Amino acid sequence: MGFLEVVELSGLALTIKHSSWIYPSLETLHILGIALLVGPVVLMDLRILGFAAKRLSLDSLSWLATRLALVGFGLAVLTGSLMFTVQATQLAGTPLFLIKLLLIFSLLFNAVVIRRVMHTRLFQWLAVISLLGWVGVIGLGRWM
Repeated sequence: MGFLEVVELSGLALTIKHSSWIYPSLETLHILGIALLVGPVVLMDLRILGFAAKRLSLDSLSWLATRLALVGFGLAVLTGSLMFTVQATQLAGTPLFLIKLLLIFSLLFNAVVIRRVMHTRLFQWLAVISLLGWVGVIGLGRWM
């Protein structure tokens, strides 16, 4: 028996799977986490591109957006991990899931880089990549 099978047969996974309310609750919290993550990221990216929140300084908006996005990311990772336990073998073998994870890690790297190249031409390109990337992550999550 492999590691993923062990995960699926764990007490935690079986409790989530056989409960009528836990999995739907996790999905709801996962969506909330995504909203708290992607909402501030989109606002920040649009600000970088000059389309939104022009009256707010980039530093002020970044301070708030980063904190909200980190809370959302934490919630999305926690709930996503718990939902993963229920169908770990199926998801791990799905190319869309692996692409989604790769895209998320790429976007985290993008977020680190974007803070280092503020106010350069690359800055705006990274904001476009971020916008398109997070739309891709959400889409991949729905298609799985």
